[in-house]
Amino acid sequence: MPNHADFKTNVSTSSNINVTATLVAQPESSQQTKPDHQVIGEVLPIAVIIVLVNSLVFYLFFKRKRLRSPTNCLLLSLALCDFVTGFISIPLFIVVVVRVIKPPASAHFGVFVVIFNNLTAISAAYHILAITLERYFSITKPFVYRQLTKKSMLKVALFVWFVSTTIAFMPYAWFSKKLTDPVSYSKTQFGYVVFCLTFVFLVPCILIVVSQVFMFKTIARRGGRSLTCREGSRQKARNDKKCLIIFALMAIIYLACWLPWFILSLYFSLWFPLGQESLEILSNLAQVFGIFRFVTSVVNPVLYTFFKRDFLDAFKLLILKKRPPKRNLTSVYQKKTLIYSPAACNGNTEECEYVSVL
Repeated sequence: MPNHADFKTNVSTSSNINVTATLVAQPESSQQTKPDHQVIGEVLPIAVIIVLVNSLVFYLFFKRKRLRSPTNCLLLSLALCDFVTGFISIPLFIVVVVRVIKPPASAHFGVFVVIFNNLTAISAAYHILAITLERYFSITKPFVYRQLTKKSMLKVALFVWFVSTTIAFMPYAWFSKKLTDPVSYSKTQFGYVVFCLTFVFLVPCILIVVSQVFMFKTIARRGGRSLTCREGSRQKARNDKKCLIIFALMAIIYLACWLPWFILSLYFSLWFPLGQESLEILSNLAQVFGIFRFVTSVVNPVLYTFFKRDFLDAFKLLILKKRPPKRNLTSVYQKKTLIYSPAACNGNTEECEYVSVL
């Protein structure tokens, strides 16, 4: 059975690609590994794609005024988070893996890179949660939602960044224990990872699922309300469902990309030794998910650029130079809100009022 130091050394030696995970626990031991220049060819193309597709989102948003809705303000903030992943996080990851910075500065730099990667992961999770809750209020509480403005959504985005930054940089509070009390440091780090799994993944996931269920039920109920409201409300219901499916896919893909990485981090932060066979399995998994976690920063902008109608129309108009076909609308639009008379909606105007989504 290997001791605590052997555990950290074996993990970092068997896989250079997972160096960011081992750096959380004991960066000085991982300095024994040789630079892995192959990782540049594996992750640099992903970084380039991330920067390009999210830059496209920025261009469409600032060139097309119709895209500047409350929902899209949060999407813009999420695009910024993804852009930072490709423009900063991945290059920093490469710097650590190829050993550009030498000891002893590399130990502190490695911890900073891990924390910065966690910042983008936490921020993305809370952005998806904020977007889902924004859709929830727009569909279930239309009158309350009408009081929200783009400025309100920008404040929400800033709050998301503040909370994410606070959680991500918490490990610096006990970083000094690494040299004075390594076991205590590892136990504290283990508790931190459990905290992240609970409040960054589990709780937001439950809130997203519950919100999605309530929203789909509300849309289904409104879509079949009455014969008078049927045509307009069903068209709006289809648009809402498509939008919800896009955001649900974003949440699912995010969990698939980042949850395994944080689970692996949970094992890397253990303060007791593991067997050699377990180390090899962890190393192989870390080699896969070390790169796979960045995929979500490509998928997010692709989903809402090519599948969300307003972004797709802007893409066709500004990039492809094609005007989108005119749509026949039988409903009366007023400030992007579908309004029906109380008589047509069985006396319940709130049930027949929708805030424009797509």
